Amino acid sequence: MGVALALAGGRGLSLTTELVVIATGIVVFLTLALATKAVTGRETLVYYHHEVAVLAAAVVVAKLLGAPVLGCLDATAVGLGAFLACGRLGCLLAGCCHGRPARRGVRYGATHVADGFPGYLLDVPLAPVQALEAGCAAGLVLVCIFVVPAAPGEALATYVTGYALIRFCLEQLRGDPARRYWRGLSEAQWTSLLVVGAMSALAAAGVVPGLGGHLLALGVLLAAAPLFARGRRGSLLDARHVRELAGVLPTPRPGRPQVVTSSRGIRLSAGVTTGVGHYTMSRSEPPLDSREAQELARLVSWLRGVQPTRLLASVADSYHLLLPDEGWSVGER
Repeated sequence: MGVALALAGGRGLSLTTELVVIATGIVVFLTLALATKAVTGRETLVYYHHEVAVLAAAVVVAKLLGAPVLGCLDATAVGLGAFLACGRLGCLLAGCCHGRPARRGVRYGATHVADGFPGYLLDVPLAPVQALEAGCAAGLVLVCIFVVPAAPGEALATYVTGYALIRFCLEQLRGDPARRYWRGLSEAQWTSLLVVGAMSALAAAGVVPGLGGHLLALGVLLAAAPLFARGRRGSLLDARHVRELAGVLPTPRPGRPQVVTSSRGIRLSAGVTTGVGHYTMSRSEPPLDSREAQELARLVSWLRGVQPTRLLASVADSYHLLLPDEGWSVGER
């Protein structure tokens, strides 16, 4: 709120009008949140939904009050960016909107699991995507305030299209499995494409400034979309695949090895030989390469809560992951 009011005041806009816009935005935000909960049965806050709804409400209020629409949208958009930066820090602390497994990152404990965080990611290092988004949003707000020209609509155009580019990229690091996908892209990535397309159309019609920048951003997203979609479909650390493996991953035990096959064709068998727990990993088509095997080995060790001792390449493009002796005859995380 303070950021929006400061920007409005600095550009000679009515603070009273901006207060009405902010109050209306808060009402719209809460109404949308309650409506979403009533429809889905659970509390879900989707930033993009609220951004579009609040900006649309700002247009209506500005027109009703006879205020400059683009000026009000500038202040409101930058205020939303500041709100998002603070909100994502809250997400980082709470464990929501978390990243996917990574070599290093933030870890969440039993308290978070008790509050609904996925138990299979307990103490697993996750990409700090919430912190990255908070930093990017804060940087974008500062650019809009101190770098972007004060001409009406410039801050709006910069923030909306800039955030779409940022969000499109950061989605590749998200690890919460409840996200909706279509043709390899998440809902937020499709929304980013639509938002930049809409901004390009508005700029072409002369409604907002920066046609060249919007078209460039749209071209970048259109070029990146198939690459990102292909990368997600091929990634063994995709959120849904991680959740699937967490549910079926066998525990090494003496006797006949337990074998599972994931939806991505990953074949995993677990057993114990001379007191050493081990996993054998393979895939028919295409065969696992060494990078994928190392990625899968890290994931298995994270899900099992142990440090592997060795990863060995074997015949027929299979790999053996050796684990320390930790009582595998009865042990389970």
